[in-house]
Amino acid sequence: MKKFGRMLLALSLLMTVIIPFQHADASSTFKDVTLYEKEINFLADKGIINGYENGTFQPEASIKRIQAVQMLLRAKGIKDLSGAPDPNFADLKKGDYGYEEAAKAVQLGFISGKQDSKTGKKYFNPWNTLTRGQMAKVLSLAYNLKGTTVSEFYDVPSTDGFYTYINALAYNNVTTGYSNHTFKPYQSISRQHFSVFLARTLDSSFKEDAANRAITGGLKPNPRKTYVYSYSFDENYSETVKYTGTDSGIDNWTGRDTDGDTYDYAYSEDKDGFIAGWQDGFISSTVPYPLKLNTKWTDDFYEDEDPITYVVTSMNKTITTPAGTFKNAIEIKTNFDTSEYYVQGVGLVLMLDTSVKPVDKIQELKKIY
Repeated sequence: MKKFGRMLLALSLLMTVIIPFQHADASSTFKDVTLYEKEINFLADKGIINGYENGTFQPEASIKRIQAVQMLLRAKGIKDLSGAPDPNFADLKKGDYGYEEAAKAVQLGFISGKQDSKTGKKYFNPWNTLTRGQMAKVLSLAYNLKGTTVSEFYDVPSTDGFYTYINALAYNNVTTGYSNHTFKPYQSISRQHFSVFLARTLDSSFKEDAANRAITGGLKPNPRKTYVYSYSFDENYSETVKYTGTDSGIDNWTGRDTDGDTYDYAYSEDKDGFIAGWQDGFISSTVPYPLKLNTKWTDDFYEDEDPITYVVTSMNKTITTPAGTFKNAIEIKTNFDTSEYYVQGVGLVLMLDTSVKPVDKIQELKKIY
């Protein structure tokens, strides 16, 4: 069996770094748009975005809250802005630029402003920048996006005020977050990225194809969660695994089974891949990054046994376990008739022995909390 240190070096030599890029369209509506031309041109063709008089879009500039509202109203085909009740914003009065749009958006229910706890006054802050969390909220409310997924972003706990809205965007494949499985909800969103999310909401052809995506992180267990696994050798046996800290970049976890015995696990993840094993340094599995459909690799864990060959056979499986239903699970099959299923932000959720009928569930996620 191999040690963590040696495998980290071997895995890094195995990897070939793939840098994602955007294909340029034949032409762009705006002279300063070089990324996301299709999404931005799509919105421009529909009159949802107009750009500036000098022919630019300023794609990397942070979008203002009133600009996002204006885009959403155009996207929804709202042209008549009259008749909306006064939302009583202290910083946006009748006659001010953007007042009618903000009032209509409040009437439609996708913005509400924020009330000052001391003065009781309500503010909209029209020229403040929109954050990614706020983007998720206004899109979810404007288009009634709903749905929950068990997989979640490391930096968006269930107690976060934007959790429900971000989760809804993830469920509807409007967002996949960053490669390290974070969402960065309090980071300002640029004009081009808001345009991308809006285009995906309006037209599913702009959504990322889960079947052909590339994974560069997020397959290790979520340290904020506790995992309970069941095993095929005993239907009454289960193991509860909890995070216990990080040492030299390796996450340590401790599992306690129904008999009271404990086991010490270790996980490591960097740009080259994901490694699982035990805290004594021995490894049990590896997954190289970037990971995509048909990725293939071989590991020789045990010197007196045949090597194990792995191949990614699906990037968008839907897997149901007692812990819930997981979308876009990654299916990895081996030459020993086993199948493993990983979910970003969760980790391993299921391992099968496919050599027998019915298929045997070697390891299954029973509960996550």
